[in-house]
Amino acid sequence: MTLITQGQSLVDVAVQELGSVAALFDLADANGLAITDLLTAGQTLTVPAADAADLPTAAYFASRAQRINTGAQPPEPQPRIYDYRRSDYSPLDYNA
Repeated sequence: MTLITQGQSLVDVAVQELGSVAALFDLADANGLAITDLLTAGQTLTVPAADAADLPTAAYFASRAQRINTGAQPPEPQPRIYDYRRSDYSPLDYNA
C-alpha cells in the first residue's frame, strides 16, 4: 500500500511504486480506478505485482525515499496589455 500526497496522479504512483508508466493499467485495475481519476491526499492505494513493472527503477526511487509528484499547478498567467498606441513604439525598435 502507498499513501497519496497532495498533487500526485496515478501515473506518478505507477512510476514511483512500480517503476514504469506501463504498469499504470495494473495499478488502476487493482484499485478500481480509471487511469484519469483524481487522487486525494491521504488516500491509500494497493500496489499490485505487475508484469510491466520495472523493479530497478522502483528500487531507485524507494532507496532515496523520493516521491514522484507532477501535480504542481502552473503559475497564474500575467495580465496582457491591450492598449497599443503608435506612440508606444519608436522607429528604432525595428531593423529597417
